[in-house]
Amino acid sequence: MGTEPTLDGIDSRSLDRTGSVPPALPGHQRLLRVVMAVAIVGGPPCYDLGGVLSPSIHESGQASIAASLAANPVTDTIHLVAFVLASYLLPIGAVGLAYLAYPRTPWLATVAGLLAVVGWLPFSGLTALDDLIRVMADMPNASSYSDLLDRFSTDAVMTSYLLVYVVGHLVAYVLFGIALRRAGVIPRWAAWSMIASSPLTIIAFALPVNTRVTGAIALSLLVVGSIPAARAILAGPADEGVRTTPAPARPVVEP
Repeated sequence: MGTEPTLDGIDSRSLDRTGSVPPALPGHQRLLRVVMAVAIVGGPPCYDLGGVLSPSIHESGQASIAASLAANPVTDTIHLVAFVLASYLLPIGAVGLAYLAYPRTPWLATVAGLLAVVGWLPFSGLTALDDLIRVMADMPNASSYSDLLDRFSTDAVMTSYLLVYVVGHLVAYVLFGIALRRAGVIPRWAAWSMIASSPLTIIAFALPVNTRVTGAIALSLLVVGSIPAARAILAGPADEGVRTTPAPARPVVEP
């Protein structure tokens, strides 16, 4: 079924609810949307790739160093690069998801955005821990560093990072799925994919069987749910309330 042109030849799909052509986004807003869309759709795959290629996941110092020694140097490097990229993209992507849901679900979007950003910030520290394991594995008598690694990775600072990271981002994506669905900016299946990724991640770490496979499936669900959100943020404002309107002119006071 074709679209109906208006009297002046403008495609009816380009009209807003008032029947007028919405103004084009300024260049800086378009750039912001592109950056957020790239972060939304790029962060989870980087996170997924790094997790799949990681030589060890939450193992003892001795086991982690041994796994790093036995790992393929190329895949180990890719895992670190993917995690570093994810540590930058994921917080920006969280801001983008909150921005997308905010006009229609401001409270949910705000809480989810804050939890996600705070939850993702420690991820760079956890990525640095993986790099430290690799450095220790390259040292002479690498196994002698296992006790130091255990003490460092389980001290108060690293434990607090881990707890904030786990609770923050897992709760946030459940709230994001609810908020984005209520806002009507992503389909129901995408919202449920985003929501389901969190409990499946918990299962992956709670059950000692197939942790890597289950975690990869959970992150793949997050990737699937993020794609429509990235497309929505590129398509334009999710609601009339976020459209850019000119600031009211200030009265000129005659001297």
